[in-house]
Amino acid sequence: MGPPLRYGGLRAGPITGLGVGQNGTSIFRAGVDPSAGCSKKALNCAVARDISAGMNANGRTILVVNPVAGHGTGLKCFRRLESRLRSSFPALDVRMSEYAGHAIEIGRRAAEEQAPRLLCLGGDGTAFEVVNGLCGERRPAALPEIGLIPAGTGNSFVRDFGIVTPEEALDGILAGRRRTVDLIDFEYRREGRPERRVALNILGVGLIADILKLTNERLKFLGASGYSLAVLLRLAKGMDNRIDITADGRTWSIRDSALVVSNSKFTGGKMKIAPDADPVDGRADLVVFREVNRREIIAIFKRVFSGTHTAHPKVETTAAADIAIDAAPAQRLMADGELLGETPLRLRVLPRALTILA
Repeated sequence: MGPPLRYGGLRAGPITGLGVGQNGTSIFRAGVDPSAGCSKKALNCAVARDISAGMNANGRTILVVNPVAGHGTGLKCFRRLESRLRSSFPALDVRMSEYAGHAIEIGRRAAEEQAPRLLCLGGDGTAFEVVNGLCGERRPAALPEIGLIPAGTGNSFVRDFGIVTPEEALDGILAGRRRTVDLIDFEYRREGRPERRVALNILGVGLIADILKLTNERLKFLGASGYSLAVLLRLAKGMDNRIDITADGRTWSIRDSALVVSNSKFTGGKMKIAPDADPVDGRADLVVFREVNRREIIAIFKRVFSGTHTAHPKVETTAAADIAIDAAPAQRLMADGELLGETPLRLRVLPRALTILA
């Protein structure tokens, strides 16, 4: 794999008239003592006004909306939040994603325009497309800030930050909360040709990608529960493979197995697939379901939602910054809920490459 793509997370500078707490998330109006007789509601309103003014002083905000995310939830969510968004960002530039891959084009155009800030209203797949558009060949010297408003089926990535609803996400954006997170830069094969992408959340190899394919093709109308049903249906076929893994120089082989590489804890909505993952630690968490039969994988799956599946003797975990995966036969690959191609897979973590507003 060649040298890593050069990304630069856009670290926002101080907002005029605001102070930032030591943890980088608490923002207060300079010169205002919250304990000096000022009501909490009044203080929050004043802070929100100043943050909005500071954001708009730095240029327009592009809002990418996927109206069909979550089977139409995206459009409903936009209509519900539109007035609040437009009042908070007077220069808001709304761009609708009209077909699969369109958000990649929107992200690429935003990079060419050197937009300072993008908001993504949709699911994990929408954010995946936008970020990959930004990180294309004409990527900017510094990536814009990305605000994520969950309106898809799973909405897994922002769940790491305790964000579940679109309203919670917008509250965090308007409060000026910034988190600089890692990206996963990876290379795989599609129809025999090498391709390169970046991921925010998760890469699934083999069984995990097969389950996603089944969900998308037959069960997506069931929402998050469709993924659970797909697990049971896919397991009826079992597994027959050999996978070779190299993680930070250590190499081993497994048979009849499946694995995920996670930058964050959750996938498929509430499934805590990698409970020890941290999107700011410079490493990806490898979770291997090793040589499992159907009975074992069902028992493991029941514990995924609580994150206790990693205690099962057939589940192995490790964390690494550089990972290579080869398989025979080649295994299907998914990233951030999007089916892409197949192994071999080469990846490396790009530490703190993107600034998230959340």
